[in-house]
Amino acid sequence: MKNIIHFKKIGSTQNYAKKIARCSPSNTIIIAEKQTSGRGQFERGWSSSRGGLYFSIILKPKIVPDKIPLLTLKMASAIVSTLKKIVKKKHSVLTKPPNDVIVKCKTGYRKIAGILTESSVTGNKIDWVVVGIGVNINNKIPKELKKIAVSLKEITKKNGNVKKIFKEIVKKFVITNRIDFL
Repeated sequence: MKNIIHFKKIGSTQNYAKKIARCSPSNTIIIAEKQTSGRGQFERGWSSSRGGLYFSIILKPKIVPDKIPLLTLKMASAIVSTLKKIVKKKHSVLTKPPNDVIVKCKTGYRKIAGILTESSVTGNKIDWVVVGIGVNINNKIPKELKKIAVSLKEITKKNGNVKKIFKEIVKKFVITNRIDFL
């Protein structure tokens, strides 16, 4: 993790990563403590207050474009694996395809993380892929989203270590991709 660009506050790590992707090395990470215009699929907003984990990773994989969706699944797997260690067996942590991570709570399944994968492809060659991640860790979930979203803090009743969770997710994701195709 040599190339990390850190912001206290940014509009969107995803938008910033896309702007610099062409001239940045693979595995460059843009991370922010807060996003003012965080977004998910279909340009839906993503609540990104302080306490959550928000980052985008620039990749230049040597794969065919049809395989890009696998990067989303691999990131989901890294997030699920990391969160399972924290919540133990009390709560099921699952991938909800194509791009969500959900946790079983008393009231049903609620979203704890989302992944947004975007790319630039020329012909049959990938120029870059940006995988954006938002994980609700210690951030307060807005009232209007309480029925569908949850934070790690709500589940465990204690503050999560954002930096440690970030490092673990990235480590699991990078290791998986090195083995396969990066």
